[in-house]
Amino acid sequence: MAYDVDRQPGAWVARTATRHSRAVWVVVVLLFLVAACGFALALSPRKSILGGLAVLALVGLLKIAGERRLDLALRFRLGARAERSVGETLNELRREGYVVMHDVEQTGEGNIDHVVAGPTGAFLIETKARGYLESHLVKARRQAAKLHDELGTWVTPVICIDEREGEPFRDDRVWIVPRPGVLDWIRGQKEPAVPFERLARFADGV
Repeated sequence: MAYDVDRQPGAWVARTATRHSRAVWVVVVLLFLVAACGFALALSPRKSILGGLAVLALVGLLKIAGERRLDLALRFRLGARAERSVGETLNELRREGYVVMHDVEQTGEGNIDHVVAGPTGAFLIETKARGYLESHLVKARRQAAKLHDELGTWVTPVICIDEREGEPFRDDRVWIVPRPGVLDWIRGQKEPAVPFERLARFADGV
């Protein structure tokens, strides 16, 4: 299926956040049902110490699961907001002849947040809201290498930080670029441009 140029940035992350949010509600309902069972057990003339302990253990496990799901939902929602912000900024490059793609599926990697290709080179851009980890650098390099194999040209790995100011810098062969300066940074690069027919073939495959 060919790439849909109207695809919105952050859509995959937003869907994932929604799934975790729904899971939180499932856990809440289960907690209510287990608590009701525990209350009924406490009032029963045949109440059992082991049964009560089992109910308490189940409540504890559900509470842990619910907190984890809630944490994931909040993180994914923050990530979706950052991806939309960065994606909308990158879309400005389309008026200058750049190809800008969002939520690009990549085998074994889930998805690539953004791919930008134009007269100054090809760029794989991962979005982070406020900061990044060493594992994010490793992933960006790996994804850029796979994209290089598909496009047949150098692809620069980039992590774009939405809520950050300052100058771009390199960390372990990955460019770290704050969102406010990402357009000027891309315009100022001097990497080989990707031939249009390669981009077209790539877009047809995603």
